[in-house]
Amino acid sequence: MQKEAEHVEGFAKECAVVTHHRLELNADGKMVPASPLTEPLVVRPTSETIIGASYAKWVQSYRDLPILINQWANVVRWEMRPRLFLRTTEFLWQEGHTVHETEAEARAGDEADARAFTKPSCASYLAMPVFTGEKSESERFPGAVQTLCIEAMVQDRKAIQAGTSHFLGQNFSRSSGIRFQTRDGKQEFGWTTSWGVTTRMVGTVIMMHGDDDGLVLPPRIAPTHIVILPVTPKPETRDAVLSAANELATTTARDHHGTARRSRCTLTSAISAEA
Repeated sequence: MQKEAEHVEGFAKECAVVTHHRLELNADGKMVPASPLTEPLVVRPTSETIIGASYAKWVQSYRDLPILINQWANVVRWEMRPRLFLRTTEFLWQEGHTVHETEAEARAGDEADARAFTKPSCASYLAMPVFTGEKSESERFPGAVQTLCIEAMVQDRKAIQAGTSHFLGQNFSRSSGIRFQTRDGKQEFGWTTSWGVTTRMVGTVIMMHGDDDGLVLPPRIAPTHIVILPVTPKPETRDAVLSAANELATTTARDHHGTARRSRCTLTSAISAEA
């Protein structure tokens, strides 16, 4: 933690510090912390320096570069006012960490990461158009040289930061000791980036497409595309309606070549007598 300098300063207030490793009943029958730890355990909010420590062991030469690693991890940040999906104490996120030989290569990769968020993930699959831009210095990721982000507009006319990509320069390489032998035999610090999206993306999709009646999902991620609801107000028409509904479900589940494929049609079994 001491090596992180500016990065720690930016995240220090969001770290949870564990001081005991169990709970016990006191004389009043209340649960209280017991068995203090010899050293406090700091629950980290980000992974840059953990990854950096590993990269410092793996990177020896320019031949080892670039390194691009992707991870899924649960992250804990001490939030004073948690908001479902947007800012919660613990959340799942996907993050990437890279080391490059040159600044130009690292910057190009960082911009590519930001573009990758925009097109395939958001616009094509989530039907969620976004604005891409650069964060101001005060909003920049702690320790980063440049932070790019995507902002999505939701129905209450607010923008939500749905993903970020950071050009970290050589800041984390210097603190973690990520050095490599250059092509001319010299020693140089690596150029690093990081980027990621979290479960906030799920909340953004809900707030963009949902309405007061409930969840609405764009077609490419919707588990159910068609619901066939038989309506039989009269008992004597029940068999005919269900037969027609089943036939429609079977027909819909076949492509134009007539070959059966995995059906996304749902035939409801509930029949409403009052419908």
